[in-house]
Amino acid sequence: MPLGTKKYFFELKSYQFGFIYSLITLVLYNKIFLEKVWAVYPSVLFVSLMFAVLLLLMNVCCALLFWKYTVKPLAVLFTLVNAFVFYFMYVYHAAIDRVMLLNVLETDVGEAKALLSWGMLWVVLLMGVLPSYLICKTKIVDSGFKTEVLRKLAVTAGALIVSAAIIGAGYKETAQFLRNNKPVKYYLIPVNYIGAIVSVTKIKLREGPKELVKIAEDAKLTPYWKENGKKNLFVFVVGETARAANFSLNGYDRPTNEPLTEYGAELLSFADVSSCGTSTAISLPCMFSKDGRRDFEKSTSEYTENLLDVAQKVGYKVWWRGNVTGCKGLCTRVENEILCKRETCYDEILLTDFKERVRRENRDMFVVLHQLGSHGPTYYKRYPKTAEKFVPNCGTERLDKCSREEIMNVYDNTIYYTSENLAAVIADLKALGDEYNTMMLYVSDHGESLGENNIYLHAAPYAIAPDEQIKVPLVLWFSDEFAEKFRLDRECLRAETGKEFSHDNIFHSFLGMMGIKSSVYNQDLDIFAKCRKL
Repeated sequence: MPLGTKKYFFELKSYQFGFIYSLITLVLYNKIFLEKVWAVYPSVLFVSLMFAVLLLLMNVCCALLFWKYTVKPLAVLFTLVNAFVFYFMYVYHAAIDRVMLLNVLETDVGEAKALLSWGMLWVVLLMGVLPSYLICKTKIVDSGFKTEVLRKLAVTAGALIVSAAIIGAGYKETAQFLRNNKPVKYYLIPVNYIGAIVSVTKIKLREGPKELVKIAEDAKLTPYWKENGKKNLFVFVVGETARAANFSLNGYDRPTNEPLTEYGAELLSFADVSSCGTSTAISLPCMFSKDGRRDFEKSTSEYTENLLDVAQKVGYKVWWRGNVTGCKGLCTRVENEILCKRETCYDEILLTDFKERVRRENRDMFVVLHQLGSHGPTYYKRYPKTAEKFVPNCGTERLDKCSREEIMNVYDNTIYYTSENLAAVIADLKALGDEYNTMMLYVSDHGESLGENNIYLHAAPYAIAPDEQIKVPLVLWFSDEFAEKFRLDRECLRAETGKEFSHDNIFHSFLGMMGIKSSVYNQDLDIFAKCRKL
C-alpha cells in the first residue's frame, strides 16, 4: 500500500513482493522470448498458459531465494543484470548461453567499449536503476521465520501443483514444443544468463592449475621437408568475424576481394568451410587443437598442447603476432606479441618489420598473424578511409539504427581491407621467396550475422546458429615454385575447393604440409593430402 511521504513508497508482504517481482520480470524483460515462442507456436492459449506456468515457477524461485536479508540485494542485482541482458538481446537479438558468456568474459577493453552506447545507458537507467530504486523504497514485511517458512512451502506447493495441472492438460503440445524448440530457453531472462553462469563456472573450475598434457611426443620432420633446398615459411593468418558469404572469391556479387585479383591464378578459395564455434573463445583454440569440434573441450585447451607446440618441438620457429588482445592461452609456450597498444589498430600493423624479423631468424618458421578483422559492432573502426569502397555506411555500434544497406556497406569495407592485408602478406612472402619456400593460409574464426532474421553479431548457440555465423572463408596462396618444391598439384586442389571442410581440418593439414609425422596426424582430415605427389 502507498505510504505517502514516509521513508517507503510501498509496503508489501514478502509473498506479494515475490509474485509482483516475478510478474514484472516476465513482462518487462522477456519481449524477445515471447516473440520467439509465438513464432514457433502462434496460439494465444498456448502462449498464455506458458506465461502462467513461467510466472508460477518464477514465483517459486523467488520464494526460495528471497528471505529477510537477501530479498532486496538479490532483487536489485537481478534487476540490473536483467536490464543489461535485455538491452543486448533487444538490440542484437543475441541468444545468451555459456558460449556468449565466455565470449564476454574473454573480451578486451576495446571490444567491450564498442558495445557501450547512450542507448544502453538509457535502457539500464529506465529498466534497471529506476526499478531498483523502487525496490529499495518498498517496505517488505517479514512475518517471522516460522511463518515465512510455512508460507513459502505453501506458495511452492501450490505453484507446483497448478503448473503440473496446466502442463498435464496440454502435455502433448508442451512436450512437442520443448522437444523441438530447446534453444528458445536461451532467450528467457533470467534463466538464460543464470544457466550460462553455472556452465561457465563449471568450466572455469576445471581450468585450474593442471599439469601440461603433451601430445605428438613421437613427432618428427620427414627428410623431404628438411632437405628441399630452402628454409620453409608457413604463415597462418587467422581472420576475425569474416563470413564466407561476403567474399567475392566465393561468388559474392561485390568486389570485396579486389585487392587479391593480381594473385588470382595462385589463389585457392574454399567456399564451404564451417567454423568450430561461433565465438573466438571457442573457435580459436579449437582450430589449433588435434580434437575436432565434437571432441573439443574449452576447459582443457589452455593446458593441452596444440599445433603451435607440435611445430615448435620438431624444430620450427613458432611466432604468434596479434593485433587483438590475447590468444586464448594458445601461444603462452611460444614467442608471442600483441602489437596494438591503443584501443584499436588497423591490421596492417601485423606486417611491421615482418620481412626483417623473418630474415634474421633464417630458419624454418610457422607464423600466426591474428587479425582484428571485421569484429563488430563498430565495423567502421576496422579500416582506414582508403578502404572505404562502399557507401553510405553504418557509423555507429547501434546496428538497429542503420539500414540494411549501410550495414552491408560498412561490413564489406572491412572485408575489402582484409583483402588488402592479405595481398600485403603475399607481397612480403614473394619478397622472401629467394630465401624461403613460402605459403599463406587464411581462415576466419567465425562468421557474423548482419541483420538476417533480425539477428546481429555472433556467438549464437551452435545448434541454432545461422550459416552466416558458421560458414567462414578459407583462402590458400602458394607460388608456382612452392608447388614444385612441395609437389603440390594446384589443379587437384582447385577441384577440392568446392568440397565441405571445417576447422577440424586445420591441425592435420598443417601437420601434413609442414612434413610433421606423428601418430596424432589424420590423413583423412588433411586438405592437401590427396594433392601431394610424394
